[in-house]
Amino acid sequence: MQWNPGESSKGAPIARLEGREFEYMVRQRRITIGRNSSKGEVDVNMGHSSFISRKHLEIYYDHPCFFMTCSGKNGVFVDGVFQRKGAAPFQLPIT
Repeated sequence: MQWNPGESSKGAPIARLEGREFEYMVRQRRITIGRNSSKGEVDVNMGHSSFISRKHLEIYYDHPCFFMTCSGKNGVFVDGVFQRKGAAPFQLPIT
């Protein structure tokens, strides 16, 4: 995750989230990542795989850091470290 602390105008990206096949410009302090369904949409749609929960994880900003909480039943790997559902918030690395 890359952070732009000087960006304060509405709609300006405050961070950039990068994956193998996607890039997402973060414009709000809390985003939900998962898969869209008839029960609602997420901020970052990761496809329709049954391994991805509807609300798989949440990333939020709590000055001065970004944190992630996992609510997906299959957990998630962050930089090779497994984060399980219900674990304490994980501070994300800033690059």
